[in-house]
Amino acid sequence: MKRMSAVAAGVVLLLGTAVGTAAADSSGSSVLAGSASSALSAQVAKPAAVPAGCSAGYLCFWVNAGYNDGPGKLSGSNANWTAFPHSTCQTKTWNDCASSLYNDGVNDNAVVYTDANYSGSSGTIARGTGGDVSAAWNDVISSNSWVAP
Repeated sequence: MKRMSAVAAGVVLLLGTAVGTAAADSSGSSVLAGSASSALSAQVAKPAAVPAGCSAGYLCFWVNAGYNDGPGKLSGSNANWTAFPHSTCQTKTWNDCASSLYNDGVNDNAVVYTDANYSGSSGTIARGTGGDVSAAWNDVISSNSWVAP
């Protein structure tokens, strides 16, 4: 089931730096900037609190780094983010627009893809983690799914 809501948000002040964990995709790049490798991911601290506007059960994302301008929120798998409008994105949709992510899913890890229909490069955001995306992932996410940890 697709669900989307956009909430107007100002600058979100974070406690410390935005850190998170992410599994590497098949090309070896990670989704979140400053992410640890898979072997070290369990040792990286989670953000002190869920970013403002992100609700339990959702993958949340923002136009800018530092959880600014958003969040967009999705539950369930979504094959094409062009279906979800956001006026400040260059594309006027969330497609190719996310610069920071947070997985507040209930049970599963979020998987994001660079192309629609769950294709292209993929990266995993562990439940309860998030942060700014790496340069390679900035403004290129087009679909998402979920996977059990």
